[in-house]
Amino acid sequence: MSLVLPSMAARIILFGATGYTGELTARAMVKAGSTPILAARSPERVQALADELGGLTTVVADVTDPSSVRSLVEKGDVIVTTVGPFARLGEPAFQAALDAGAHYVDSTGEPSWIRRVFEADAEAKNAGIAALTAFGYDYVPGNLAAGLALEQAGADAVTVNVGYFFQGGFGASGGTLASLAGAMLTPGFEYRDGSIRTVRGAKAEHSFATQGGPRVGLSIGSSEHFAIPQIAASVTDVNAYLGWFGPRTAPARYGAAAVAGITKIPGAKALLGAGLKRALPGSTGGPSKAERAKSQSVAVAEALAADGSQLSFVELNGPNGYDLTAEFLAFAGRTLATVGPADTGSLGPVKAFGLDALAAGCAAAGLKPIS
Repeated sequence: MSLVLPSMAARIILFGATGYTGELTARAMVKAGSTPILAARSPERVQALADELGGLTTVVADVTDPSSVRSLVEKGDVIVTTVGPFARLGEPAFQAALDAGAHYVDSTGEPSWIRRVFEADAEAKNAGIAALTAFGYDYVPGNLAAGLALEQAGADAVTVNVGYFFQGGFGASGGTLASLAGAMLTPGFEYRDGSIRTVRGAKAEHSFATQGGPRVGLSIGSSEHFAIPQIAASVTDVNAYLGWFGPRTAPARYGAAAVAGITKIPGAKALLGAGLKRALPGSTGGPSKAERAKSQSVAVAEALAADGSQLSFVELNGPNGYDLTAEFLAFAGRTLATVGPADTGSLGPVKAFGLDALAAGCAAAGLKPIS
């Protein structure tokens, strides 16, 4: 891999700076020494945040006016966007990056949007950019764990299973809830026998033997399905599991199956989507700093041989997912602006920065392997 080096430190534009995740990210960027341009739809709110953070430059932009989003970026810039739900609101920022030739980073966890970005690989290459989707708690930790597990397992690994869990209380922001609800209404995917296949979400569950005991997760479409094959030619199957449900795992699985059935009824999907949009409008705040401090993130990955035997297992522990997301986005923005990506196209975290650099960035954010 050869680095795609910027001629000088590029501009970083943080779009969605006044939202819950956006503000956390702005603070993380400034703490790390970056001076992002803050972009949001409310001039008063974005200016107040910019003043608090030392007098940063601000721009007003709104996804309802795509031209305002397009005007944010120029060739060689880095746009980091937290404006979601991405399946509904993400297109203007991504298209602006493609049109301008600006590197792109987002905070989504939505399977349909992850697929949208990865399937635009040729467009991103043609634009000469790195497009990094789901560069937060969803789904950097699992990519790192998988990369470390594959490094240990070697070329005999054919299957990778990844799991996401938490310890302590779990509080979700309005944006997270809106994204999760939207994801329930769209098909998921899996990487099976060397190709991406469309499947319903939560169709399977898997148990991992973590240091905290057995943990069970439900299958979900994630960036690992696209990203792990980029770094391991021997891998034919990738599975990702979300373990947020605890004792409600089985009911959640059955509920997902029911929703999948209902959405096949003509008109039902549109009605459900409209109802969820009214009930979960999006960015409505999230857990406080004190509440976030009560929870920790756990990510695991196992690499399996063709006979199903486990070749390696990696467990990572770190702080709350929202804090990790802010730190990861700050790392990606800063690294793209100063060092550049290792390649162009729609990239997973390891492919974009290399395993060692990603591990160092994650460790700086507090996410580390446990022995």
